[in-house]
Amino acid sequence: MRNSAEFLPLEEIMRRSGLQQPIVRNKLKKFLRIGVIKRKKIALKQAIPPILKKNKVLKFRIRKVVVYFANSDFELFQELRFLFTRASLASKQRIIKKIKSLGKGIKLAVIAGIFLNNDNCRTDLLVVGNGIKRGRFERFLGGVEADLGKPVRYTLMDTKEFSYRLDMYDKLQYRNRTYALCNVCPVTNFGHYRD
Repeated sequence: MRNSAEFLPLEEIMRRSGLQQPIVRNKLKKFLRIGVIKRKKIALKQAIPPILKKNKVLKFRIRKVVVYFANSDFELFQELRFLFTRASLASKQRIIKKIKSLGKGIKLAVIAGIFLNNDNCRTDLLVVGNGIKRGRFERFLGGVEADLGKPVRYTLMDTKEFSYRLDMYDKLQYRNRTYALCNVCPVTNFGHYRD
């Protein structure tokens, strides 16, 4: 419901949800029968990887793919969309727990954008800390994206860079409402970054 304007093939739905193909197919059949989603075939242009030669000419092939998308004409569409938004906000405690599991180096975590049902923000998640392992953070982010069903735009910085930006009155890309999940930094007036 968050991706109501997107056309997603089966493989992408599996990747984003983290579920296996039989389960995804079963759920899609049920949603199609109810009328929550629709499907159609589209022509998809795919690049064929070139063989290792001097003259690498990029070739394309067209293949027909079945894509699924939200049915905005469904009579309970707005209610379902609101329900999914509320459910993602209810998972805030899970996100806090996951962020804390990234290590003791986390000093500040701020959610905005997609988490607060606002697609106009440039960044959905700001994480400030020292010694954060990139691989562990990317696994955490993959789990959050699977829960939300949508890519998360994030900003990851150390405390030195964050302090520099704070001193320079940088807006940190947050122009709309934000919500601090975990605040260990001595930031007394983070609110002045909101327009």
